[in-house]
Amino acid sequence: MTTKHRFNRRRFLAAASSAASLLPAALPVGISGAEKSDKWADLTGRFVYDGTAPERKKLTVDKDVECCGKFDIRDESLMVDKDGGLGNVFIYVRSRRVDVCPELEQSVKDKVVLDNRDCIFKPHCMTIWYTKQTFEIVNSDPVGQNVAFSPIFDTPQNIVLPVKGKATHTFGRNQTIPVKIVCNYHPWESAYILPRDNPYAAVSKPDGTFRLTNLPVGELEFQVWQERSGYVATPDWARGRFKMEIKSGVNDLGTVKLDPELFAEPG
Repeated sequence: MTTKHRFNRRRFLAAASSAASLLPAALPVGISGAEKSDKWADLTGRFVYDGTAPERKKLTVDKDVECCGKFDIRDESLMVDKDGGLGNVFIYVRSRRVDVCPELEQSVKDKVVLDNRDCIFKPHCMTIWYTKQTFEIVNSDPVGQNVAFSPIFDTPQNIVLPVKGKATHTFGRNQTIPVKIVCNYHPWESAYILPRDNPYAAVSKPDGTFRLTNLPVGELEFQVWQERSGYVATPDWARGRFKMEIKSGVNDLGTVKLDPELFAEPG
């Protein structure tokens, strides 16, 4: 009897362990699969420049020419790929109060990084969940750099970065539009960062696609912004804003074709 009892116990424990290994591991503790699908959803889409894109202008490089003059530095204010995809378009939740999925809170990285590399800022456009993330700026170039920006109703910064230098900054306020970043040493350098108090902000990829993940289900208002156009206004989007009923699963905004006149250079 004793031997038989021990054998069955071992089989039971092995079977229980095997069954546990088949359970989904991606969901954080406290969120069931049903809760996730019912309460949270994604929004996808693609921005397209509806015309022939102008050639990107070569920018004047007249400082630290020995280093910076060897790079083919071109205007990044309008990035259109060969299929018309429009990159570097910001899309973000404009609604003031929005629930945040616990999964995003648990997986968020502690910082976002802006690099001075090849005498330009990389990436050119970025977002930051400023209540959870720190802004880190590094200088990977063999020359000194400068990073300056002035968020609305927040503390302006003018940071000098020596070679291999690094600095951090924490934003103090939500921003309704992206903040421009410049380098006073190299006037051709620019970038944009959007500090938000939630994670629901994205920048379109080079092919124009974007994805906002784990949005709360229900009606939300969104804002679309691009550095040349400012608010991306269309006949349906006054001041680049639109409302949408977000349903569980994947919500597809589809292909949004944008008039080239929106992105005409000033003057």
